[in-house]
Amino acid sequence: MIGVHVTYVRCASVRDLHPGEIKPVRVRGGHELALAVIDGRVHAFEAYCPHQAWPLKWSEAENGADGTPNLICGLHGWRFCLDTGVTIDPPSMDDLAVYPTRVTDGVVYVGLPGNL
Repeated sequence: MIGVHVTYVRCASVRDLHPGEIKPVRVRGGHELALAVIDGRVHAFEAYCPHQAWPLKWSEAENGADGTPNLICGLHGWRFCLDTGVTIDPPSMDDLAVYPTRVTDGVVYVGLPGNL
């Protein structure tokens, strides 16, 4: 999101997030997102797979073979990099929207494009 104005919105409490689980959330403005914790870092991404709109809450989040955080869609096994949203496998398919996060005093804030 380089060059795009980002507004951080309150999203969840850290205590509600558990490693290995994907938590769907709805934030101000009706935006549906999903959160995952990998190696103590909170990742935020769109709630539905860009391929066939499968709910990503039924997917897996883990470190890939190269150590980067990955999301594996539960429907077809598509793999996305949670740092960039780029589709890893199969290559050259639709990418996943990912969002920056901040954690302050146990609260997760997600950066969404624009003024909300």
